[in-house]
Order: sequence, then C-alpha cells, then structure tokens
Amino acid sequence: MASARSAASYLSTRLHAYLRALFDDPWRLALITLALLYVVIFTQMAWATHAGMRTHKADLGQIDQAIWNSSRGRLLAQTDNGFEATRLTDHVEPILVLISPIYWLWDDVRAVLLLQVVAVAIGVLPLYALAMRQFETFLSARERTHVWLLEPLYQLARPLAFALGLAYLLAPQLQSAVLTEFHAAPLAVPMILWAFWAVSARRWGQVGVAVLLAALVKEEIALLAAGLGVWGMWRAWWDGRVVPNGANGVDAGKAAGVRRSTQQSKRKTRREKNRRLSRAPAPRARWYGLNATRAGFVMGAGTALLALGWFLAATFVIVPAHAADLYGAAESTYFQRYGALGDSSASILRSMVTQPGLVWQIATEAPRLAYLVGLFVAFAWFSLLGAEILLLALPVLLANQLSAYPAQYYGEFHYSAPLVPYFAVAAAYGLPRLWRWVNRSIMDQASPAFQHLPAAGTGTMALVSMVQNARTALRPILATLLLVWTLGWSVANYLEHGRGPLAARYDPTPVTAHGRLLDEFVAQLPPDAAVTATAAVHPHVSHRRYVYQFPMGLDAPVPADWALLDVTTNTDMAPGDLKNTVDEMLSGDWGVVDAADGFLLLRKGAPAHSIPDDFYGFTRRAPGRPLPTPLATDDVAAVDWPRWRETRLSATYRIGAGFDPRVHAPQLEVVTPALETVSTLDSTTPPALVWYPPDRWQEGETIRVTTLPLYLPRTVAVLSGAAGAPTAIFRRTQHDRLVQLPAALAEAADLPAALQPALLAPLQGTAGRFALTGGETLAVQGWLESRRSWPGDTVDLWLQWRGAAWPANFVPFVHLREDDANVAQMDGPPRFFTLYDANTVLAAAGYANDWRQFAIPADARAGATWSVVVGLYDPATGQRLSLVDAQGQPVGDELVIGPVRVAAPPVPDQACALIPATCAAQAP
Repeated sequence: MASARSAASYLSTRLHAYLRALFDDPWRLALITLALLYVVIFTQMAWATHAGMRTHKADLGQIDQAIWNSSRGRLLAQTDNGFEATRLTDHVEPILVLISPIYWLWDDVRAVLLLQVVAVAIGVLPLYALAMRQFETFLSARERTHVWLLEPLYQLARPLAFALGLAYLLAPQLQSAVLTEFHAAPLAVPMILWAFWAVSARRWGQVGVAVLLAALVKEEIALLAAGLGVWGMWRAWWDGRVVPNGANGVDAGKAAGVRRSTQQSKRKTRREKNRRLSRAPAPRARWYGLNATRAGFVMGAGTALLALGWFLAATFVIVPAHAADLYGAAESTYFQRYGALGDSSASILRSMVTQPGLVWQIATEAPRLAYLVGLFVAFAWFSLLGAEILLLALPVLLANQLSAYPAQYYGEFHYSAPLVPYFAVAAAYGLPRLWRWVNRSIMDQASPAFQHLPAAGTGTMALVSMVQNARTALRPILATLLLVWTLGWSVANYLEHGRGPLAARYDPTPVTAHGRLLDEFVAQLPPDAAVTATAAVHPHVSHRRYVYQFPMGLDAPVPADWALLDVTTNTDMAPGDLKNTVDEMLSGDWGVVDAADGFLLLRKGAPAHSIPDDFYGFTRRAPGRPLPTPLATDDVAAVDWPRWRETRLSATYRIGAGFDPRVHAPQLEVVTPALETVSTLDSTTPPALVWYPPDRWQEGETIRVTTLPLYLPRTVAVLSGAAGAPTAIFRRTQHDRLVQLPAALAEAADLPAALQPALLAPLQGTAGRFALTGGETLAVQGWLESRRSWPGDTVDLWLQWRGAAWPANFVPFVHLREDDANVAQMDGPPRFFTLYDANTVLAAAGYANDWRQFAIPADARAGATWSVVVGLYDPATGQRLSLVDAQGQPVGDELVIGPVRVAAPPVPDQACALIPATCAAQAP
C-alpha cells in the first residue's frame, strides 16, 4: 500500500511539473493547440476521402487487411491475386504489427487513418524541443556570463522555434502524405524527430528506442535509421572532444564553446537558466556503467549496425523470398522503377558509378529540381544551413530523385514524408547558426560594462550608453525579421501548395448519400465471410481474413462466398465486363441478397437470381413533369476531382410519349471550341447505359446518365440536345478548379463579363470595323487572355460581331502570324462550340459571339511573339473586306487583336506526369 501511495505521489508530482512547464511556455502550448487542430482537420479530410469512396484496394484496403490480420495473430497476411499471401511480398513493415492492437480498441479502418495523422502531428513536439536546445547551444560564451541577458534571449528564441514548428505543420508534403490513403512511411516521421532530439539531449536509451522503431517502419527507412545511429555516434564523439567526460554531468552539447568559470555559483546559475529553456533534466554523467561519451558512441554504432543489417536482410533476403510466389521473380519489384539506370540494385549502382552524366541529367530535370526546391521552401531555406543533416537522408532522397516513377519525386504521395523531418531538423540547426553569427557580429564588438571606461564626462557616457543600447535593441529586430521570413515562406508555400483550408489545393471529398448507403450493405456481411468487392468498396470490407478485388476470388483456393459491388465508382473493369461477370454469376449458383442505387450484394446460394428495381436508383430518378417531346435533356452537371483533373459528367434525360431508342437515342457529345469531339456516349459507354439501356426506358421516367472518369481539355462544351447548342460549358482555371459557365453564354451581350469567372488571365483586345457594300459596316471586337503560352498549348480567341446583317459569301479568317508567315489558323463561319447561321443571329440580337481556339505548334520556338489577326474574305475569290477607321477610310484588310507570347512549357505537375491525358488542361 505504501509503495502504491509513493508511486501515485511520484506520478502526481511529475504530472504537476509537466503541466507547469507546459503552461510556462505559451509558444509550445500554442503549437500543441495547432497540432490538435491539425489532427482534427486532416483526420476529417482523410475520413471524408474514405467515406466518399476515393480510397481503394491499393493501397488502403490491402494494408488495412494486413494490419487487421496481424491483430488476429496472422502476421501481415493479406489476400492478393486471388490467394492468401503476405505483405512481405512488397515491403517489410513490422511497424504494422506493432500498431495492430489499435483494432482491439476500435475495429474500424478509420482508426489507422487517425493514427497516421496523429503520428505526423505529434512530431512537432520533439522538433520544437530540438530547436530550443539548438538556440541554447549556440548562445555565445559572452552572453552566458551575463545572467540578465539570458531570459530575454530565451523569449526571442521561442517564437522562432514556434515558427519552425508551424512550418512543419504547414508542409504540403506531409499533408499530402496523410491524405493519400494509408502507408507506413509517415509513421517514421515522429520517430526520426525523436531520435534527433534524444541525440542532442544525450538520452542514449531513447536514441536506441527511436532508431530501432524507425527501422521497423519500412526497409528503406531502416537505411535512414542507420544514418541516425551514425549521427548519434558522431555527436557523442564530437561533444566528448569539446567537454571531457568528467565535466560533472554537464551536457556537452550545452557546454560547447563555453568558457569554464572558476566560480561554482555562476556555473550553477547558468545550468539552471539553461534548463529552463529546454525543460529537460540534466543528463546523467554515466549510462549503465559507461561514461556519457562512450555510451553515446556505443549506442550510435550499435543501432547503426543493427539498422543497416536489417535493411540488407529485408531488401535482399526477406522480400525476394516472398515476392517469387506473387510476382514470379525473387527480387523487389521496386528496383524496376529506375528506367535508364537499371532494373536491379546492382545495375542501378553500376550506372551511378559509371554514368555520372546520366545521373546528373536525370537529377536535374525540372520536376526533380522543383521537388528539391519545395522541400527547402517548406522551412524557409534554413535547411541549407544544416546541410550535414541532409546528408543523412541522402539514400532516400536519391531514391526519390532518380526514380522514373513520378509519384516519388513530386512530393504529393507518402514517399516524401520521411524526408520532411530531415529538412525540419536541418532548419532547426541552421536557423540558430544564423542567429549566432549575426548576434556575434553585432554584439561582440563592444563591452557594455562602464567600469572598463576611463573617467569621462557625462556626454561621453551618454553616447556609449546609446551605442550599446542600440546594439541590444537590434536583437528583437533581428528576431522579428527572422520570424517574418520563416512565417512568410511557410505560409505562402502552404497557400500555394497546401492541402488544408484556405490553401489553393484544398480539395475536400464530398460525401454523398450514395456513399453513406454503403454502410447498410457492409453491415449485412458476416464477419467471417470471404468477400470479393470492387476496388472502391474493398477498403470498407477489408477487416476479414479473405477479401479479394472483384472479380478475383470467385475461383480462389478459398473462394469468396459473398460479393459486394458498386457499379458507379471505380471498379478497375469496363462496365460491360462487370455486367457480363455478374450475369454469369446470377445464371449459376449466386443470388441477390440486396441491391440499391448501384450497390449489389450477392451471395453464393441465395435464391433470388434477378436484380431488383431498387438497384437502378443510380440512374432512374423520380418522374418529372409531363413532356410533349419524346426526349429532352434537363441539365448537365460535373463532379470533379481537381487533384487529378478527373471529371464525371452527368446528364438528366426525361422520357416523353413516342420515345423510340432507335430514333431518339440520348446524345452527350463533349467538344472543344475548335469543334473537336473529345467524348461521346458511344466512345465511353457509361454504366447507366450498360445496366439500364435506352430500350428499357419508359414514358414518364427521368434518367440520370453519368460518364466514366474523363480527362478533359481545358475548355469543353456538352452538346446533348437535338438542336446541337451547348447544354453546359466548362473551363478549368487556376489551381485546377473546374468552372461551369452559363449554357446561354453564346447570347451574352457583355461577353468579357460573362467569361470572367473562368479566365486564366485578364483579357486584352481591340475593336475595328469592316466596310460592307452600301456604306454599311460590320464591327468586330476581339479578346485574348494576357498570359504566356507554350508549344502544344491552346489559345482561345473571343470575337463579337455587330451589324445589321452578315455579308453574303464572306467568312472570318483568324491567323496566328509570325512576321508575315502564318503558323496557325482557324478560318470559317462563326461558331460557338457549333456552327450557326450568323445572319439569323445578327438579325435577332444585333450581335453574334464567336469562340475560336487554335493550338501553338509543337515545334514553336520559346521566346517568340506572334500576332493574332482577324479579317473577312470570300473563300471562292479570295477577296477581302477593308478595315476602316472612324472616318470610314480604309486602313488595311485585317485587324490585329493582340500578341501571343510563346514561353517554355511549364513544369509538368503531378497529374500530368502520371496521367498524360491531363496535360492539356494544366494551367499556366
């Protein structure tokens, strides 16, 4: 009983001390508050991505199944390619076993999504502590001898450490990692930061735990862990050189560069003041019988060797031994991602040694350099001043930088997560170094002690006081400038590239009624059932021993006896193939258990073999108002995923009397301003037309048809009515936002104002008049966006013609001209995604809008400036109409609308690099 009370008293005392230390530092408290906010925001976003059915079997489903199986004693087991396999075929991630007990507490895949965000957020605490310790370490010797200067300097250091912590939380690379399903790599982030802090504090036991835990995250992280061990070994040796081991337990890192005082009281005072900064107890002089230096050296060397050995075993023994069964080759498949450098570890290393020119060429490609710049910008470039830290991350940095797989060197997947802490720690070393250098340059040039001055008059003493006070006042100014610099870079970087609220790439996933309906189907699956599911459903049913991605599992050694399908989301199958497979199943021994809104729950042996009407709810809507025509298009909408520029178009059709699918087939044609057809219902048949084709449509029904994912050009219109006029117009703008313009845009009198929401840049233009016979004129006004273009880019030109009638036999010519040579042209009658009768439109409205688009030739020279000219000519005779001035005098026969400046192409973004079809819509 006494021992229990003693333990309780000890814990109470420690808790009280911790809380007191916490509230004594408002900057750390603010950082903890922001970390909690980070957890709330990004957990909700990750959960919404899952609930919105944008997670898949690869990777959330398969990793989650391995974790869940581990929690049930089947370590890292997963079903892959139709049979039970192991996660070790791809990666060695023992950390998944260590975190698996989380499913004892909450048996839900959202638990690991939460854990991933918490792991990243909690890393801000050791980073803040490390930054504070480095500010303390690099205080000058002279400052440490003046007690009255210490506390003010600490007050200046805390905001700077806070700024580094905030930069860490704002880093887009970490935000992208926690929003890209679930992976083990982000779990290494807090362990790496913990290890760096423990080394700086000489907590060698914690160093060992942190390094070994990091090594268990993933095989390449083990290589980073070996570097952490080397860092600990080097720091122990270096600090031992600066301060002998018999220094009464004073932290060697703190004592570096400090003159040894002969007065015991001053030394004690300094230790107490230093301890207030780091809030850490003074380290012990000995560690398990070893002096501090030797203990650090032994721990660093031991963990480095263990981690390196584990990396070699995992990469070249464990993975190859298991990969052979799944991939047919006894080696890691990830070595095949290095293109010209080779497809095995040996060939890659050989290329790096024998072909340095090729390595340099690859490493300095524009997207790869932008990747490096992004990592430096996240911490306001201070990482450059801690370059020795970055050397420790070089193996993984090079693995990403030289990979032929764009996801590794764009910073928008999980691959960059383990690198961010190295850039953060490098900044935590670099910023105090800059602080120290500037402070010494300012403060070490004069002594503040007046007793050292010779006898002088009052004026001299006042002048000296002013000079010294001015030097002292520069410190808060310097701290403020560094704070503004750090916050400026990190906040601006977040606003441009971040994934959270207020950022340009903030893209929360909408959770629809369809997504919420999935839970009702999942609840009907027995816990021990073997299930096959479509790709987007898979991670919602992965907490079971056997789960396959449909159609796998139907003939597996342990076959699936349940199937849960969603025909409206990602299936990794053509809609027709999916339906044919279901038809074969229902013609055999499979039956329907439940169906609604595109979800289909099947069970082997179920008696019902026909699909109920509720299944077609994803395409059949409530009956609309009576329709006098056989078929009408009500509206067209878009569901867009900006991150990948992926768009699904939905059209609503109403069926009236006399509908005949052979005569009144639904139309959905996607066209560009250049009148090029991008997609039709025939070229990419939507699921609705496969499962509920037009020959089943009945009078009075309302049908919703949603396309498969489309990667559209920058500007498109949807033609779906019999008249051929645009039903909807879409344009992708800056930050990949898809803007829907009014369908009646062609009728807008103020065309620039109507276009404003979808412009990439302000409009520039000019106006003119062409002389017609009989003294009449036809006025024209044209506009171009004042932006740069590049080879292969498209340029939009908007024209508005005004007059009483269109001149017979004349059509506009539009030329893109370099000097006197045409490099592109778009001649022909006025058009607005479709040709129209300009004479009829002018007679009715007095003006006619004309939207044209032409492509910059792929071989265009960057740096060229071309002109867009417009005129009217007779194609039969070549005759041109004259351009006239305000007095009606001819001034030529063509109007120069404006320049087109050709620049180098932009660096392909992540979507363009992975999905070439999206490149046409990349913004300037």
